[in-house]
Amino acid sequence: MTDVTTLEAWLADARAAHHALRLGRQTVSVRFGDRVVEYAPANATQLASYIASLERQIAAAKGRRGPAVSPYVRMIG
Repeated sequence: MTDVTTLEAWLADARAAHHALRLGRQTVSVRFGDRVVEYAPANATQLASYIASLERQIAAAKGRRGPAVSPYVRMIG
């Protein structure tokens, strides 16, 4: 399992990328580990799902439950 510090860094990057998409950027890149994934406005929901997944992983690693639905998923969906 990935450590909490790494997960939190990935979450910060993903949130910044999501914000850039909402401000009109055409593509954003998110790096996690050795992978880089590009997102466009058309697949912003996938990025929101990734953010929600990271939030759940961080909550689990810290021994608590995360939100049932991420605010990012509610905002998009």
